[in-house]
Amino acid sequence: MPNLNPNSTNYVHTYEPNTNDLVHAMDYNSSGQPVLRVKTATGPGDDGNLTSKGRSKVSPYETVFFNTFQFGTETDVWETDVTGTGSATHAPASSQVLMSINGDNGDKVIRQTLLSQRYVPGRSSTVSFAITLGTPVEGIRKRLGMFNQAGDGFWFEDSGVWADGEPIYNCTVSNGGTDIAVPRSAWNGDKLDGTSTSGITADPTKIQLVNIEYEWYGAGQVKFGWVIDGATHVVHTHRNANRRDRPWAQTPFLPIRVEIEALSTVAGGPYTMLQGSNSVISEGTVGKLGIAQNISAPFYGTRMAAALSSDATKDNWYPILSIRLKSTALNGIVLPQMFQVATIDNTNIFYKLVRNATIPAAVTAGASGPQPWLDHPDPNGFTQYQTYITPANITEANHGSVLDSGFVISGGGGTGVRLEAKTAYQIGRSSLGTVSDVFTIMCASNGTGKDALASFTWIEQR
Repeated sequence: MPNLNPNSTNYVHTYEPNTNDLVHAMDYNSSGQPVLRVKTATGPGDDGNLTSKGRSKVSPYETVFFNTFQFGTETDVWETDVTGTGSATHAPASSQVLMSINGDNGDKVIRQTLLSQRYVPGRSSTVSFAITLGTPVEGIRKRLGMFNQAGDGFWFEDSGVWADGEPIYNCTVSNGGTDIAVPRSAWNGDKLDGTSTSGITADPTKIQLVNIEYEWYGAGQVKFGWVIDGATHVVHTHRNANRRDRPWAQTPFLPIRVEIEALSTVAGGPYTMLQGSNSVISEGTVGKLGIAQNISAPFYGTRMAAALSSDATKDNWYPILSIRLKSTALNGIVLPQMFQVATIDNTNIFYKLVRNATIPAAVTAGASGPQPWLDHPDPNGFTQYQTYITPANITEANHGSVLDSGFVISGGGGTGVRLEAKTAYQIGRSSLGTVSDVFTIMCASNGTGKDALASFTWIEQR
């Protein structure tokens, strides 16, 4: 029974463990009269205000990712992949991305973040979606969640299938493509169909805020909720400990992903969904980020044959040191922290940190080009590195995205350049997570025949 104490002004919350009984919460108005608020809960972690371990959420939280789509589709954060007839275009009036397919069998649009999202073991995280799913249509499937091309992760789904005159919505977790999809009829929370305690019926034609809270360990909970009227209504909780034979997903380091797909030919298109803002928060504040790693270019330096020129056609910038994710660690979280540049004779040097420079054939050909990509000496590491001997210069058009630039004046002694901790310098992936970004330190000198040195320090989150 609830604790009703008319002499107290404290908020009182009780729940009946291991039952489906109502949980009652009491507070009191200015006249001292009790105000009854009722919600459904079945155990620790089912309440949106409790952690999966049954503790009240009283700690601060940290936002580790967000986007808004105010000014475009954010191609530096999100990748779009289209199969068949489809598109993803900016909808400026609503600050959303309009994902559209014609309805031919196999038409598909995928939107996926270039970065895997950070996860801190022991702290639950929540990914939020502002989404307009639209009216369910037989044969048109829509998904939103955190999952990769291999089908590893979790997602909420309009399945594109109807039964008994109703669309089937699923809350799904998947380990490498082995799906555990729970339909609305079997949800263990608020079904949002007007029949549950809240009395709310969710309208897919309206913009909705969907929260999915997850905790890994392999055995943690995955909790699906819709935020309506200022409260998170938990619709279903995947309880995995003591129930699954193996982890609910192979990794918690997953991209955010949204899909719309035609499972068959469906006349009457186009069919759409609107993707809005996203965020990922982690409960508590992060202490330890991970394991520090470092690599340096050869101590004899990389020869910069020609000096920096004022002629725009002769940029004379040279690659000195590059790093990327191993092909076996493309889900790895690598957070660059600082780098260092100098010349052997301690003269002026200019630097750029760039992402995905185009290295022309003149740089890669022969012994004067780069050395082979090598695994980091730490066998546990996520990265590979590449060094250079006497490369040809790379023109500005091929520099890729410049992340940082500056200079070290003669006598500076190889000053370290620390990257802003609150800026996202994480190494990302393209081609739906199958190709690593390459970060390259490039240098130039106002003298001829200078030899550049460089080192790179980063954190790997494991």
